[in-house]
Amino acid sequence: MKRLQILVMTLLLTSAAVESQDFPRADGIQPARGVFGMVLIVGEPTGLSAKYWLRSDRAIDFAFGASFFTDFRMHATYLYHVDVFDNQRVPLYYGVGGSIAGRTGRVAEIGTDRRRDRVGLGIRGAIGVSYLVPTAPFDLFVEFGSVLIVFPPAALDIDLSIGIRYYF
Repeated sequence: MKRLQILVMTLLLTSAAVESQDFPRADGIQPARGVFGMVLIVGEPTGLSAKYWLRSDRAIDFAFGASFFTDFRMHATYLYHVDVFDNQRVPLYYGVGGSIAGRTGRVAEIGTDRRRDRVGLGIRGAIGVSYLVPTAPFDLFVEFGSVLIVFPPAALDIDLSIGIRYYF
């Protein structure tokens, strides 16, 4: 767990050193928001999420929470934003990253195998759509994710989250 904390802090510190640019904007008007946003996400997982914009079309998304099947889940995803709807207020985004999930203190049933205190590592892919409010420091989003758990047992997990993110 200590290695994970060091990895997360390293990612945050190195991403803070990257020069950020303007957000995607509609009609040349700069939205009233910063480069770092936080939200309480609802769905799978339910918890806290943060998004840090690196450039106008790239960001890193972090989440920490609980799910219906695990006691804790964390993920970090590098996202690309694309203007596929020809409306800069509604970017489609996709990305890849990593996920950690686990159960503590109770038995987890994985197929016919019963395990206690297990932690799983996986590769996460995500796709979503946002609405960037042009005059306020908010965006609304819906995100679908898929996690291929590679350790300990191979499995597939599905995410679906919604939220309204506030930017500082």
